[in-house]
Amino acid sequence: MKGRLVSIVIPVFQNADTLATLHQEIGAALATLDVAPEFVFVDDASSDRSAEILGALQAQHSDIKVITNETNAGQQAAIRKGLRACSGDSVVVMDADLQDPPSAIPLLLAELWLGECQAVFATRVGRYQSDLRMLSSVIYRILMRQLARLPKGAGGFVAMTRVLADEIAQSPNTRFYLAGLVGCHATAVGAIPVARDFRRSGASTYTGRMRLATALSNILCVLKERWFHAAT
Repeated sequence: MKGRLVSIVIPVFQNADTLATLHQEIGAALATLDVAPEFVFVDDASSDRSAEILGALQAQHSDIKVITNETNAGQQAAIRKGLRACSGDSVVVMDADLQDPPSAIPLLLAELWLGECQAVFATRVGRYQSDLRMLSSVIYRILMRQLARLPKGAGGFVAMTRVLADEIAQSPNTRFYLAGLVGCHATAVGAIPVARDFRRSGASTYTGRMRLATALSNILCVLKERWFHAAT
């Protein structure tokens, strides 16, 4: 009988080429721990073969749960839906494109299980995108560190307690930005530097305009969440 249940929440959009490898590598990483894994894939209306591949994986593995959005709602909304559907004692959120290495999951969980933090980020180090995108990401994260008390390099790869995951998922905020909400709600946040790789397959679906719109939405999400806290 395995120990504690760990949920891995993964938003999916046009990730057909990496899903099987991602599941395999996460499984190998978690096999080093005394845990029972729960995979929660949220397919955000992908138009490639993502749904087909997830269906095949689910048929082969009882630890996989697949949620399918009929229309594209965006990565952050997919994460929120995954948090609401998962049931693990601990929750890990990560992207599906394999830029975040599954081998780092045991490190995040080990730090989380020390009990000193409610969340532990895999903070991004290294060069994992074009120079222009790297520069804009650095500027954005400096601003977000000030607004949401996030560690340097914090992104979407994070392990958190069940209590925190539930608190974030049930926030009345109509906007949702995972890292920002973690910063707003967690009493203590840890960080482990993890080298992020270039995408193994395909290209990012985020255009420059989409990145700007997302950044503004995330900032508004954090400001709104802080207002909620001040009002209560």
